[in-house]
Amino acid sequence: MSKTYFLVRPDSQEWAALPLCPRTWRQMLAACAIVLMTTVASFIDARAWEDLPPEYWQHTYQIADMFGLSATLVAIFFSLIGWFFGRMAVAIAPIVLLYAAVAYSLDPTDNAAIWWAGTMAAALWWLIQTKFSLRQIHAVRDLATKSNVDMTIELGPAARKSLNRMKRRSTHWATGLSAIAIFGWLATAMALPTAIGRTYQELEDLVLSDYLGTAAATVSVLALAQWHRCGWRFLARRRVGNMVWHVPIVGGPIQGLWSSLSEDAGTVPFDHAQSLPSCTCIDEFMRANPDERDLYGDMGITAAAYCPVHGIEQINSLTSEQFRSNATGTWLWDEDSLLPMSMQAEADRTLLIGYAGKTFIGLPARFTNGTAEIQPDAGFMIDESHPHVNESQWDRPQPPIGGIVDRIDLTPAGLKGFAIRYRHGRAWFETTDGASMPPLPDAE
Repeated sequence: MSKTYFLVRPDSQEWAALPLCPRTWRQMLAACAIVLMTTVASFIDARAWEDLPPEYWQHTYQIADMFGLSATLVAIFFSLIGWFFGRMAVAIAPIVLLYAAVAYSLDPTDNAAIWWAGTMAAALWWLIQTKFSLRQIHAVRDLATKSNVDMTIELGPAARKSLNRMKRRSTHWATGLSAIAIFGWLATAMALPTAIGRTYQELEDLVLSDYLGTAAATVSVLALAQWHRCGWRFLARRRVGNMVWHVPIVGGPIQGLWSSLSEDAGTVPFDHAQSLPSCTCIDEFMRANPDERDLYGDMGITAAAYCPVHGIEQINSLTSEQFRSNATGTWLWDEDSLLPMSMQAEADRTLLIGYAGKTFIGLPARFTNGTAEIQPDAGFMIDESHPHVNESQWDRPQPPIGGIVDRIDLTPAGLKGFAIRYRHGRAWFETTDGASMPPLPDAE
């Protein structure tokens, strides 16, 4: 049975005002630094650079020695490559240091206090970051409740499949790492009897249980961190609820969003072109792209310049009223032009499935046959916005200066801008407040 999703449409200002979590690199850097400083402090306290005394070699190998060595190696390992885990480093750091603190506490002669101090510092850092995440989740939940339009929406088959795949992948990672960790500890337990009770002089070097214990501890830490991620994502999505957000593409907590329109400027949907006998766009496209054979549905193909239906001459033959009534058609616009943004705020918004803050930033989608369907590969481009970065500041292409036919005010059509038509090219869209063009004669 499919879940019920509710459509929410937040106000642009309230969407932009949602709190952001701290930058990932800062979270990760602080977590790695805590582990590194704790490891170095323990090294200095133990004066590990000095030669070992003769009586050390008469010490008998015990299980506590395996735990202590594996804990030290895991801490060193995380100190060096902890940055690789990104935000997960915040959860991994206290687990690594707790394991070391417990391991060194088994031998009262060792410097366990340093490891316990590091554990508390890492746990405090985790709590601080958790506070930011909880604040964001609560703000997202409040906005979702306030912006609910009392309308349900179904997810498309690809969207449902993608969400289920993400959930399975996350739990499979956690389950797989847990199984490997259990196997590693069983192998360590089987190898320990061959070393316990023997002196270091007899062993001469690291034994098999040291290697197995270090590997098992490393995988155990990763498994716990992955379960932490799964649990946190589950709680966040449960708190916010099953929502499909209809949000602005710029100015909010998510960057990399694209318009929910299904076609790009300068293109014609394949099915639409195929349904018009006089349209030559498909023939021209196939002549230019002979390897393209898998065209279907609303997949866009380049509009032909001399097509009797979608060509440049046809664009310029339209009256101002005819142009306004067709202004949302993508074939009217140059491929480098912006698409018109509707004052009803449809074209300048997109769908975001399941957004629950940085814990789960959701899947970009679009309206397709009354459902919310994902945009292929768009999810790889989105991320949480960075504070003090204006995403809308980008060097967009500029329209040509010469060859202008006329300028058409699109405000009567509910579009905040105007169209500039050209003798030898498709029209360009310019926003009312963003244009710096010289005065042009308005179309009658």
